[in-house]
Amino acid sequence: MIVKTLRRGAQQVALLGLGIAALAACETVEPPVTYPNGDQTRVPMREPVERDEERFATVPQQRRSEVVRVAILLPFSSTSENIDTVSASMLKAAQMVAFESENAKYVLIPKDTGGTAEGALSAAEEAVREGAEIILGPLFSESVDAVASVARPMGIPVIAFSSDSKVAGDGVYLLSFPPEAEISRVTAYAVEQGYARFGLMAPFTEFGDRVAQSFSTEVYQRGGDIIHTERYERAADAMIEPAKRMAAYAVETFTPDYVTPRNMGMNAGYRQDQESRINGDDPYMVSEPETAGSMAMSGGYQAVLLPEQGRLLRALAPLFPYYNVNVREVKLLGLSAWNNPLLTREPALNGGWFAAPDPSLAEGFKRRYEAAYGERPPRLASLAYDAALLTARLSQLPYDRRFSVETIANPNGYLGADGLFRLRADGMVERGLAILEIRPSGITVVDPAPRSFVTAPDQTGY
Repeated sequence: MIVKTLRRGAQQVALLGLGIAALAACETVEPPVTYPNGDQTRVPMREPVERDEERFATVPQQRRSEVVRVAILLPFSSTSENIDTVSASMLKAAQMVAFESENAKYVLIPKDTGGTAEGALSAAEEAVREGAEIILGPLFSESVDAVASVARPMGIPVIAFSSDSKVAGDGVYLLSFPPEAEISRVTAYAVEQGYARFGLMAPFTEFGDRVAQSFSTEVYQRGGDIIHTERYERAADAMIEPAKRMAAYAVETFTPDYVTPRNMGMNAGYRQDQESRINGDDPYMVSEPETAGSMAMSGGYQAVLLPEQGRLLRALAPLFPYYNVNVREVKLLGLSAWNNPLLTREPALNGGWFAAPDPSLAEGFKRRYEAAYGERPPRLASLAYDAALLTARLSQLPYDRRFSVETIANPNGYLGADGLFRLRADGMVERGLAILEIRPSGITVVDPAPRSFVTAPDQTGY
């Protein structure tokens, strides 16, 4: 159990209750310590977020040469029970690293953000006063901005769990599951298999906007074309008419069309050339072609991306065969949210491809987590595990190297709970993803995830 393991030495933080504890704000300010940029200025005290004091542990008072303090900031006491549960699971996953690594110098310091930017700011200031060399978290983009305002002046890196690219960079790294990486992988694989003309159905959401932008860029750069796009409100009834319009642009028979990549530096962005037909109240809308029905006879789309999930995906997919799209000829494409065994029961999705972490690697982490805590981890738990694993390994390096940009953004990457990943100097994450296919018998890997990034040898990867 957690407490038993953490009692190995005074260096480890004792775990209380269910493992959702955060550390109390210090009553007094310690003598100044030298931060990564050489600054010894104390961070001013702020009124701490209201917390239950019985849930706190005390930070050991070892010197920097004796311990490496790593703060993890999560919304343990948010207004959402679901977020509280996910945060607790992420903390448990991070604590697994301390147990598995047996690194006596590694001290994980949990801090509660309360799910707000103000709470994140207060938690970050506490972490800095207590000597944190690096911060893991928080979860929400507004909170990441608040934490960065404290960490950047001190030269303290932040590995956050948001997927909002606007908060990345200048010492803030986003370890998350951005849709852009999955879109790139599934598009590249489809193009390699001879799919050159694509359709897209995306919701009227910020996520849908990101998908539309990324998919258009990927398709264009790889030499393909987007034939038609439809947008919809996220409700089953609201999908019917867009799906009907979408169906008019599908090919009747798939014939492979192998294309040559375009200049990667030209027109990176949403393409609206004469072969891209976009309908609906879409921010990229152009005029509807007069000969829409004829597209199926010649240049209709051969594959369509459906970045939907769960119940709504099970409502959307059957609309294609209902409106006479042959889903054995037109390939349905998706993202990692398709990795759901329930989707194997939907005939329209059989044969569909999606990009996701390698399930064999992810299953290993899930088994270890379940053995430790008696429950299966939610999806985001692996992010906290990977962030803690990265910092635990790097904590063994000399102080001036362990959390430098060059070390964190190692081009060779790291092998974590979900497979290969690497953090870039601009703060974004790249992942080595597999291509999976939905079949009636289950979800199967059809193109394995890479096990290494092709770069010069280096010693600091896992």
